[in-house]
Amino acid sequence: MMNSPDHTEPPDFDEDFLQAIAKWKDQHKIKDDDTILLLMELFRIHQSHWDEIRHRQMPSLAEFNADIAALAEAAKIMKEQAEKDIRAVDLPTAVFAVVAAVLAGILIGKFI
Repeated sequence: MMNSPDHTEPPDFDEDFLQAIAKWKDQHKIKDDDTILLLMELFRIHQSHWDEIRHRQMPSLAEFNADIAALAEAAKIMKEQAEKDIRAVDLPTAVFAVVAAVLAGILIGKFI
């Protein structure tokens, strides 16, 4: 079975961690029944709990890329729609509107 980049499993660091603990125990002459090892186990339980919460809350990179692609496509569609909705007024029409507004203003001012 061929692994695709989107479905790679995260590396398992447990073995490296256990080797580091064994080295630390030997270096500091810690016995297997020492209380500090119980505290370390409690910490690993705590860390695993929060890692699981973080993995549930954070989207995968593939999901994030899909969301960004969807946003980019929506922005493109909105831009195209906005460009269709923009209407330019030709110069003669604009000049006529300005002259009409000025004349209307003069007439309104004269009769008030």
